[in-house]
Amino acid sequence: MDTRLKNSNVRTTLYVILMIVEIAAVIWVLFAGSIFAALNTMSWANGADPGVTYNSGIITDMAGFMRVQNFSGIGGIAGLIIAGVLFIWLAFMTGKGKKDEDGKIHLTWFDRIWSEVQIIIGIFAGIWAASVLDLLYYIWLRGRYLRIWESTTEYADYMTNELEMTYCITGLVVSCTIIIICIFSIIKKIKAGQFWEKSLLGGAILAVYRSIKGSDKTLLKVLVIFMAAAILAATWILLPVILVLILIFVPKEVKKFNAIKRGVEEVKNGNLAYKIPVEEDARGVRGEFDRMAADINEISKASSVAVQNEIKNQRMKTDLISNVSHDLKTPLTSMISYIDLLKKEGLDSPNAPEYLDIIDQKTQRLKDLTENLFEAAKASSGAIPVNMENIDLASLLSQSLAETEERLAEKGLDIQVRNECEDCRIMADGQLMWRVLENLLGNVSKYALENSRVYINMRETDALKTTGKKMIILEMKNISKAPLNISAEELMERFKRGDESRTTEGSGLGLAIAKDLTRLMNGIFEITVDGDLFKAIVMMEKV
Repeated sequence: MDTRLKNSNVRTTLYVILMIVEIAAVIWVLFAGSIFAALNTMSWANGADPGVTYNSGIITDMAGFMRVQNFSGIGGIAGLIIAGVLFIWLAFMTGKGKKDEDGKIHLTWFDRIWSEVQIIIGIFAGIWAASVLDLLYYIWLRGRYLRIWESTTEYADYMTNELEMTYCITGLVVSCTIIIICIFSIIKKIKAGQFWEKSLLGGAILAVYRSIKGSDKTLLKVLVIFMAAAILAATWILLPVILVLILIFVPKEVKKFNAIKRGVEEVKNGNLAYKIPVEEDARGVRGEFDRMAADINEISKASSVAVQNEIKNQRMKTDLISNVSHDLKTPLTSMISYIDLLKKEGLDSPNAPEYLDIIDQKTQRLKDLTENLFEAAKASSGAIPVNMENIDLASLLSQSLAETEERLAEKGLDIQVRNECEDCRIMADGQLMWRVLENLLGNVSKYALENSRVYINMRETDALKTTGKKMIILEMKNISKAPLNISAEELMERFKRGDESRTTEGSGLGLAIAKDLTRLMNGIFEITVDGDLFKAIVMMEKV
């Protein structure tokens, strides 16, 4: 079990136990108080003439009277102390338990009841508790339970003793529980800053305030505020109120204006990472200055992103030029060197066939690089015609594996194919999809660890929320023979390889071409890197 969840459960259990003890302590204090009040009446009415006082009678057991008086008095004080300590403890614990997704205090259905309704419920419960205490007071004066008082006053009996006591105990338990729950619910709302939000009057006032605050009619708001202030200030009674409101709100608004002014200066000086503080109420409503601050922050963020993208583009252009120059220069240098050797040694030289074979290999290499670069440029610009049709991805994969089987076998790669689709038909361009698969398998043959396994999985997904269509996912996983010390995004850049030494035969264009071709067919292409594990993911729309 998660430690935080366990701690939360323990805290909730402790809170419930303390709440029960608090209710029991309050009930005991009320019981003891009613007994002590009745004993005080017995004391001054002891032996009084029935015609002189209403509550007349005689204390029949003075020693017992003193014991009950001491017990109820001392016990009531002890219960009052316990109830007070528990109340403070519970008030501190209230709201410390379960939190909402945004980290705020979680409010239950009862906490969301209007505050006025909870106060009214608490008042009625208090009246009920007072009536029960009054009944208990006269029960003790009848002398039927305490056995220390013989009453000479006649009381009308509407219920049996047992029924009366059952009603009193039940009434105190229910009324005290309701009162305490209402009190701590209000405390929770106060701590959550939702007391006015969850009240009928406060909600109405806040609704009017937010409609004014959220309005973009600045001139109208300023005129209404100043006109209302001028009218209210015309009376001596409301003038101090207006002055207090001015002292509260004007410095706050000036502080926000100064924060915006400082933020604009920071952005002007090139600090695009600076954020102006933005305040909003519980419902996310912002004032004029806060909306302005948020807009300035968005402008700063957009400018920062644009600057970062420009820096990235400049770096990519530099890397592209450098990598293209390197990859084109390498075969050209070899070709020039071996042509010079042929010129010196002549075509009759015994090394001539070997030189010609190397020149032929480098020429083919240069041709492939040029074609790949041209294809990458077309795929990136979208200048390739796309003929979408219904094709079987499983059959196309089998054909691609058959054509690359020899290259994969040379590296000792064991291809493990798992098809979890009942029907793997997708909407795609057959030629472009074949090129994507060829590039992925070619990437595996060049960069996968020799004598290792390559896993190819095909499965079907549920309908995407964005398109509402089902997708077929092709995953290709292999272990890289060279450490992958770069991110997945960098691997998909042109002329970028996992082998930074550039000793492999690849051009670094395969993944970039596969990504662009997949995008042209309305598919999704992603790669992930986890240590030396490389995974390519192609998602295409299912027919």
